[in-house]
Amino acid sequence: MIRKLLNYFLFLYRYICICRGNKTTYLRSLGATIGERCDIFTSVRNFGSEPWLIEIGNKVTLTAGTLLITHDGASRLFRDSMPGMSRFGNRFGTIRILDNSFVGVNVIILPGITIGPNSIVGSGSVVTKDVPPNSVVAGNPARTICTVDEYITSYKKKMIPIAAANRGELRVELTQKLWGQSR
Repeated sequence: MIRKLLNYFLFLYRYICICRGNKTTYLRSLGATIGERCDIFTSVRNFGSEPWLIEIGNKVTLTAGTLLITHDGASRLFRDSMPGMSRFGNRFGTIRILDNSFVGVNVIILPGITIGPNSIVGSGSVVTKDVPPNSVVAGNPARTICTVDEYITSYKKKMIPIAAANRGELRVELTQKLWGQSR
């Protein structure tokens, strides 16, 4: 219990005092490589116990709930019965998310994975294999759905032109277009 409390205070100290609440700065202080103009909406805790094995390119978006797993923890079941086993485990892998990629809500990325560049990972996906450049993947396990160009063509057919300049105007505009009335 005391160890958990101390770890929590160490986290708060490093995150608030040293990094001034900046996720990117904090993650870099833990050893993660993060490029420029990235949007990280997931928790810093979701970078796992080996953030130094994670590399994120430029203009990458990680949405809420993205979970980056850099190790196989299942060895806890048999680590005492095998010679050469470490208490930390023995199977690790890097995670690389290359430039201009988007990772949707609640995606799980397993060890040894490279995503992108210019790729989209759909919400709720479990990424078990490398994601090819310029592709859209989704599912459990994630599979290629289409190319980014095909996705853009489909997107254009379904998009709603928006003139709003702020959230209040957006609400009025969307409720009028989608519900036929302002809400």
